[in-house]
Amino acid sequence: MKHIDTRLAILLLLAVGAAGCTNPHRIVGPTYSAEGPPFKVTQREEATEPFALNQRLLLIGDAGLFLDDDPTLARLGAWSRDAANSTVLFLGDNLYNEGLVDDDRERGERVLAQQLAATSARKILVPGNHDWGLFEMRESSIENQQAFVAEWQDGSAEFVPRDGCMGPVVRRVGGGGSARAVTLVLLDPTPIILENPSIGCAGKNDLDSHVAALDAILAEHEDDWLVVASHYPLETGGPHGGLSYGSWLVDGLLNIVRFWAGGAGDTYDEGYSEWITAVTKVMRKHPPEVYAAGHDHNLQVLAGNEYAGVEVVSGAGAKDRVSSVTHLPNTLFAHAAMGFVVLDFGTREGADVAVLRVVEAQANSPVFEMDLPTGRPSAGEP
Repeated sequence: MKHIDTRLAILLLLAVGAAGCTNPHRIVGPTYSAEGPPFKVTQREEATEPFALNQRLLLIGDAGLFLDDDPTLARLGAWSRDAANSTVLFLGDNLYNEGLVDDDRERGERVLAQQLAATSARKILVPGNHDWGLFEMRESSIENQQAFVAEWQDGSAEFVPRDGCMGPVVRRVGGGGSARAVTLVLLDPTPIILENPSIGCAGKNDLDSHVAALDAILAEHEDDWLVVASHYPLETGGPHGGLSYGSWLVDGLLNIVRFWAGGAGDTYDEGYSEWITAVTKVMRKHPPEVYAAGHDHNLQVLAGNEYAGVEVVSGAGAKDRVSSVTHLPNTLFAHAAMGFVVLDFGTREGADVAVLRVVEAQANSPVFEMDLPTGRPSAGEP
């Protein structure tokens, strides 16, 4: 009887996995791998007027695997050294697969240390779903990573939001004098997205408070350069938006995870889609210049559909995790290649300007460049 039950269970799992081929949320389109050219809209011609750089912000996500002589981290270090005022924002999944757990502490600290040692610039790390855990969310994993980052040798790193709270947390990374301030608004909605709001933050994580605080902060800082960031994209042309991973087996296994666990961290999962709806409603009232995320393991720049000037997906920090990507109607750039995104804030001919560049590990110069849209995006109705 035991063998019959096992066979039935296997058949059930196979049936659920096969259903991945008929996912109603599946998006289709050509894929842009590192072996071929990226998708990109027409780039602006290189400006001839001098650009006075005030602050550089580097966006890299999903870098939580160790790689000897990591080319992406080497490029990150070089780009951060090229600007006196640089900040590196690590966009979550800083450590695969279970976060910093006690029984795998040595390996985990090695992975984190490689990222932190890659640059002497100021470093801010936000949590991703893998920093909490894989099949089980663990507050201890977050607490361990938070403590390790806080104790980093040169004191240049911090892990926020802290204590398993969702935020938002505000950090000013540029400005002063006549320069326009650059303000980061940092979020960790993992408890809502993974539908476990009672975990972390002394059990005080809830969507309404999270969104109300974001609303107030965006209104308060609307005269700054505003970058809202979390691990989770609002839109994506990658697998977490519904694109196939390129393998029926992987797609099927993830469908099994979705069946048993209630979701796989995709934008259409119940908790995730609820969070997107609530957050974009607020952001349309006070649109930031940039919304930045990782989670999908590729490089994307998308027009922000009224919730931001642009959305950046920069989740290609680990070679072995780079995944497929296609373009959406509002995509400006898409490529499944190792790299990161650079935001340079400064002035050109006396006017405030921000320049976005996509830097790939295997390319000698940026593969995409654009000025951020001038002026704040048109605010929509709440």
